[in-house]
Order: sequence, then structure tokens, then C-alpha cells
Amino acid sequence: MFLALDVGNTNITIGCFRDNEIHRTWRISTTQGLTPDEIGIKIISLLSASDITPEEIRDAVISSVVPYLNRSLSVGLERYLDVSPTFLRPMNNGLVELEVDEPQKVGPDRVATIIASKELYGGPGLIIDFGTATSFELYSEEGNFLGGAIAPEMETALEALVERAALLPEIELELPESPIGKTSAGNINSGFVLGFISMIEGMIERFKASYEGGELEIIATGGKGRLFSREIEVIRHYEKDLVLEGLRLWHEMIGK
Repeated sequence: MFLALDVGNTNITIGCFRDNEIHRTWRISTTQGLTPDEIGIKIISLLSASDITPEEIRDAVISSVVPYLNRSLSVGLERYLDVSPTFLRPMNNGLVELEVDEPQKVGPDRVATIIASKELYGGPGLIIDFGTATSFELYSEEGNFLGGAIAPEMETALEALVERAALLPEIELELPESPIGKTSAGNINSGFVLGFISMIEGMIERFKASYEGGELEIIATGGKGRLFSREIEVIRHYEKDLVLEGLRLWHEMIGK
């Protein structure tokens, strides 16, 4: 068994793989200042609650966009699981060419999603990751990263608006039956949920119009990916754990 960790700005998603299949997943908050002991104890506790012993974990691979936690992750895993984790580094990752102007600024999670999407669905493709931000990754038939876009995440955008507009209520976003809101909550759901759906649809069409390398596979992932994949017909695939799958594949092909 081995662990794959997707370290994002909001959460650390941990996947435990057995025989190349995800056995369990967990999510903990990304907290600044986490010590190696805190990380190690959290992971040991999660494993124990799932009847997995530390000795069963043979290796670990990490995608991290939070550099200040990398040392604590390494030391914590070595100290408590006796494994030295491998970090997926976008530059010279061995599988995905970065055909962009600033390859040194590409996040490893974007590389991992491309590795998984290319293996699962071929290419060319457009990945839409509904995480802390809404990111778009365009990749070629060969699996090379061609560029993308980053937009706000729907609930984060609502929180920012509510902070600035005293009369707007905090609500749980849900798909409205009509774009014509009759209440404050209805207005917000129309503007945010339907508005973001329209934004995603529009961005997909813009990527399609700008890319001349063939029909794109459209893949969604991340927390709100299921909602958007249900409502947007051209999104043909939804993979909840695309980054973790990409880390597994990279570990299998390159990172051992």
C-alpha cells in the first residue's frame, strides 16, 4: 500500500492505494504551521481508524502547492511511517511537457490531473478542476500542458461578496428552478449557481474555438465537479480523485 497526498491551499487530500486502486481517502485542513509530529499523528490516526497499520504503507508521493509545509510532510512521514515521500515536481516530471511561458510556476496538481486524464480518456482534453479556485488545464493529444485559465470558486466568491454587502444573507448554494429569483436566496442562487454554470459553458466554448488540434475531451474534478458535470452536457467525464489518480500513475511510471 502507498499514500498519495494532494496538498492544496484549503485541504490536504490523502489517498491510500492498494493494488493500484484507491482503498480509502481522507481530507484534513491545510493549517499553516503544522509540525512534523502533528502531520504524522494525524495520518497515523486516520490509518488506525481504517484498520491500516503503519507497516503496511510502503511509499508516499506528494503534490504540494503549499511549499512551507513540504519539510513537515517529509519529516512527519519519515518519522511516523518510515517512508521517504517523493514530490511530483512539474519541471522535468518525465511525462508532461509544459508548453507554457512560465513552466516554473505550474502547480504539480495540474500536472497530476493531466497525467490521469490522458491515461483514462486520451487527448486532447480540457480539465476543469473545481477546487479552491476553478482552474482549466488544456492538454494536447500527446499529453502536453498547453495552458489554461484560473477563475474564482463559487462559494469563495459568495463569501467575499457577503462580507462586503451587509444586506446579503449567508445561504447554502443550490441549483434554482428558475433564473428569476423571488427571494434574496433565490437571487443569489440564480446569480451564482446559474451564473457560474454559464461561465463554465462559455469558457469551454472559448477553449474549443481557440484549439485547433481536434475534438476535446472535457473532464471535471474537484468538490463541485459533480454538480457542474450534471448540468453541463459537454462535460463528458467526472473523476472525483483525479489528482490522486495522477499521482498513482506518476508513481507507477516514474516516481518509484
